[in-house]
Amino acid sequence: MRSKKAIHISDLLKRVLGDRKFRQGVRQAEIKLRWEEIVGPEIAARTRPVHLSRGRLLVECDHDVWRTELSFLKPEILKRIAEVQGEGAVKEIFLK
Repeated sequence: MRSKKAIHISDLLKRVLGDRKFRQGVRQAEIKLRWEEIVGPEIAARTRPVHLSRGRLLVECDHDVWRTELSFLKPEILKRIAEVQGEGAVKEIFLK
């Protein structure tokens, strides 16, 4: 038989929001939603953020030319992501 002890909502939210996987999922979703704002419409039309894990963002490019272009733009993209997500949310970008 389970206990019917009540949990205060603030304690529950602290547990959920404190979970690293949950925070990572929220970051990944926000990056996907704001990708065009982060990289601009032209790059967003040719690329997409696929996965975020341990501060590493995997970005898929639709052509090698865009992958090469983005390799030069990594510092600027990291800076823009930091503005959206906070410093250190994404530490590296891998291009596919």
